Amino acid sequence: MLAVPWWAVHAGQACPTVADVPARRRSPPAATSQCGRRPSPRPRLQNHDTPPPASAPAHQVPHLPALLSLALMVGTINGLSRVALPLFAVAAHAQPWQVGIVGGLGYLGVLLMALPMGAWIDRHGSRTMFLRGALAAALLYLLLPLMRTPWQVIAAAALLGFVLPFRTVPIQTEFLAMLPSLGVAKAGWNRAAFMLGLAFIGPAVSAAVVSSLGFGVLFVLVSVTLLAAFIVGRRVLKRRPGVAGQLADAPLLARIRAQLSLLAHDRGLRTTLVIDGLAQMSVAYFVVFAIPLAMRAYGMTLQAAAGLITLQGALYVATLFAGGTLVARWRVELRYAVAFTMLLAQSLLFGLAHSAAALWVGAALMGIGVGLQGVTSTTRFGELMRRHGRGRIGGLSSLAPTSGGIVGAVAGGLLSQWLGTEAGFLLLAAAHAAMCVQQTRRWRATQRSAM
Repeated sequence: MLAVPWWAVHAGQACPTVADVPARRRSPPAATSQCGRRPSPRPRLQNHDTPPPASAPAHQVPHLPALLSLALMVGTINGLSRVALPLFAVAAHAQPWQVGIVGGLGYLGVLLMALPMGAWIDRHGSRTMFLRGALAAALLYLLLPLMRTPWQVIAAAALLGFVLPFRTVPIQTEFLAMLPSLGVAKAGWNRAAFMLGLAFIGPAVSAAVVSSLGFGVLFVLVSVTLLAAFIVGRRVLKRRPGVAGQLADAPLLARIRAQLSLLAHDRGLRTTLVIDGLAQMSVAYFVVFAIPLAMRAYGMTLQAAAGLITLQGALYVATLFAGGTLVARWRVELRYAVAFTMLLAQSLLFGLAHSAAALWVGAALMGIGVGLQGVTSTTRFGELMRRHGRGRIGGLSSLAPTSGGIVGAVAGGLLSQWLGTEAGFLLLAAAHAAMCVQQTRRWRATQRSAM
């Protein structure tokens, strides 16, 4: 019988048996593959080579449209409650200062829970934390109609504030983790989807439902939307990611200390957080005091003055969607310099304006400037997450806009009471000018080093 060499066997063809091979050609047994074929030798790694990382399962990478739809749903839920909760407190006969507490507890919840959320995401994954938060919030909204006194409403708002980061931080973390593969052109899409629901869809639906059907129906609607977000989040979000440079099951306090240590030692992270915080401080001050300034100084009606906020929000969302494509080839320092130049012009227009037209120009400049800054900061956070891990950057990146919003509204209110609203805009202009100078110097330094 003719012997069939092992290298002549084709796929789907019967393998030769040992009996088919003459004894003189047999060799000692070696590692073989299926059907007795000897596998091809693997190339040896040189000293500078590293094994390729194992590819993650396909279901662990969120689908971008699904993730954006989830961000839109969460933004809408937050927009619904942002309008309804203060009105519900008023209906419960709360004093103005109690209504202010209800409105600010959401910021406080994010501020206190951002770092623990980052640690929990590293330990349990984005999906687990999101699902827990969605279920807890859905139950709380169903219980809200039972609250009858102002302090009961404040207690419920406090609990809702503490579970708010369970919805927002996981989505932001997953998007930042995807960003290196998406590119600068799509860097602002997650913020844009969230703001579309927060600033436009949510408030409009909330006002319509409360005026026609009442608070009870609205809170049931919010709970149903949260359950829908639960279903979407279960399919979209990642269960448990790896942690860069840290044990997977480190204690909570150890993870929080690691985030604070990273903040202390990474200058690039601190710079990005300061920039994001300053921009959001400017937005918070603008949203709170632009309408009173327009009505007092220029005799604008409430509807016309509110149009300043609408214009700023619309251009902000549009810039988040399209700005990344327009400035994709610009260096980070140049993007920041242009953004803060626009914010500087806006602050000067509101602080020194002599006509209502200047306010409209300033509102437009703020929308574009903050949108450009948002695209750039999101890109930077994505790069930092790639180096330092999901939970660390996911939690820390949530601190800046929240802190900026609190300082802009609260400290800005005290400042405007003592010195006037225009003085607050002029102080922001000084901060914007300093940031313009810093980023322009850095951009010129990079240009000189590239020559």
